[in-house]
Amino acid sequence: MSDQLKNPSQWTTGGGKQSIYPKVHEPDQPPSDKQKGFISTLASSKNADVDPNSLNKSEASAKIEELKNQPTENANASAGQPIQNPDSWSTGDDKATGKQMGYVAVMAKEAGEEVPGSMGKTDASKKIEDLKEKTGM
Repeated sequence: MSDQLKNPSQWTTGGGKQSIYPKVHEPDQPPSDKQKGFISTLASSKNADVDPNSLNKSEASAKIEELKNQPTENANASAGQPIQNPDSWSTGDDKATGKQMGYVAVMAKEAGEEVPGSMGKTDASKKIEDLKEKTGM
C-alpha cells in the first residue's frame, strides 16, 4: 500500500495528476436523472441555456462544476420538483431523518394535525409535501 501511495500513476485518478472532478463511472453514458435535474436547476439560477440531454455523464459533471462556479443571476429560481420519486428511493424504508421529522412536526402543528411518532423517509417526504399544500409553507 505504501508503495502505491508513492507512485501517483497507480492512483485511481491515474496519470500522476489528481483531478478536481470525481471519477465518473461509465462516462459516455447519458447523464443520470440527478445530474439532469441539478443542471436544470443550476442553469435556471444562472440564466444559462443548457440542454442536459445533449451531454454524457462526464460532460454533465464538468458542466455542473462550471455552473456552480458562475455567479447566480436568478436568485428566485425554484428548486422545482424532487429529482426522484420518493417511492423509488432505495433508502425509503429507512427511518426518517431528524430534519424530515422536524419539518413534519412544525407543519403538522400548523395544520392542526397530530404529529406522527415515527415514519420512514418516503412517508415523511410525502407527508411534508402534503402539509406544504395544506399550510402554504
